[in-house]
Amino acid sequence: MEYKVKNIGKNLEQAKALLKLAKKRLEFVEKHGGDEFPQLLVEFYYEVIKELISSLLSIHGYKSYSHECLISFLDEYYPNEFDESEIHFLDSMRKLRNDIQYRGRDIADDYLKRNSERINKIIKKLVRIVEREIQ
Repeated sequence: MEYKVKNIGKNLEQAKALLKLAKKRLEFVEKHGGDEFPQLLVEFYYEVIKELISSLLSIHGYKSYSHECLISFLDEYYPNEFDESEIHFLDSMRKLRNDIQYRGRDIADDYLKRNSERINKIIKKLVRIVEREIQ
């Protein structure tokens, strides 16, 4: 992880801006999302998660050059908040998002029905942690 993360010093303003962006993106998804384009919704949800984890990195003074490092950061810095199954799920979501974005992968129509509760739980947990850490 070290070679893909740079220590840039704590940046609470950036952390707040990323939190705000993630909330706006989530609001957009909730207003305009639907079952018609599940691939795009998965990308949107992943971006929300990525921005929230990036906000945590800013709070701790880091910048990541890899999405893998974002998830590793959660595993390393918040082991009591995220269990192994959540970390594994986030990593599988990262891979799925990459397959969608770079290979045009189609996903199962019921992917979000099966996983939306888990995705929303992780997002809510991340928002809580970011808001707590910004204080």
